[in-house]
Amino acid sequence: MTTRRRTALLALAALAALALAAAASAAYTTPRLTVSYLPGNVTRIVASSSNADDATARAAIVIPNGSSLTSAAAGTKVGTAQAQVSALALGGALLPLAGDIIVAPPGAVAPATQAACTQGATPQLTLLLVLQAAGQTINLPAFIIPTSGAAQALGTAQLVFCLPPPDVPVAQGGATFGAKFLSADLSLTGVIGAVPQGAWVAFWTPWQPANGQINAAATVASPATIAPGGLTLTGRKVRGARRLSGRVTQAGAGVATRVSVFGAVGTAAFRRIAVVSANASGTFTYAVPRTSRATRFQARAVVEARTSPAVCTQFGTLPVPCVNGTLSGFSATSRNVALRR
Repeated sequence: MTTRRRTALLALAALAALALAAAASAAYTTPRLTVSYLPGNVTRIVASSSNADDATARAAIVIPNGSSLTSAAAGTKVGTAQAQVSALALGGALLPLAGDIIVAPPGAVAPATQAACTQGATPQLTLLLVLQAAGQTINLPAFIIPTSGAAQALGTAQLVFCLPPPDVPVAQGGATFGAKFLSADLSLTGVIGAVPQGAWVAFWTPWQPANGQINAAATVASPATIAPGGLTLTGRKVRGARRLSGRVTQAGAGVATRVSVFGAVGTAAFRRIAVVSANASGTFTYAVPRTSRATRFQARAVVEARTSPAVCTQFGTLPVPCVNGTLSGFSATSRNVALRR
């Protein structure tokens, strides 16, 4: 074989390897994370993936710097969980799971299971998701451990889940029911303190299909940005007509959403009188009917967490592809505005 031909074959082989690696990475692109803080010191974490993707093996969710971490006595309930899986052993049927999140009692998690998931790190806190599905109880551990490597720049702690492969037999370490993760909605109370602004970043790693081997090369990251939201309201009266206007914003940018307008007569309690739409720049207006007796007004908005591709532009230095960046949800109430009839 000539040197030129050998070089050409090697080049083709390298290109083929790169193409296969890119294809493997591109096949795992739907993992998504949203995080919101709710009243009562509740942190809501919602994670999802697609049935079309390879199964998730590990999710390491970096907690933003500035977040406080609080433990509780073993066995204490600290939250609730709802999840959905595709049960491959049941023909791919969608299977709901629900249950409590508790602080794991001593011995509840096998040392080998912990070591494999935490990669040898000592947990700061071990949680146990006690999930009920089709008459069976599935205990899924979750570990809060220190970050390492590139993740240390994002936060000092991470919440880590490890899931068994759904497409190998249970006797070989496969998942009960052949359960393939699709979504999880976790509410943790008093465990992770809120931050006014920052970003959670989840690093997702899939299984290779049907062989129980982790596909580390296909790891992706999905950030969930926490940013404050606001709502303004002003009013004016022109030629006897009363008009309200305002703007919904998050981190300085307008938010398109629905806004509830409340009115009150004198010192009476507010009652909702209209629902209006804020446009892409976040602005909205409302013409108060001449027949309305209300003299005080207020606006309120509840914005759900949502996908924002621009979020990934802030994470260009991550060592893995960034996908499905999200912005946190928020609720906002304007100041009161007085307008005489």
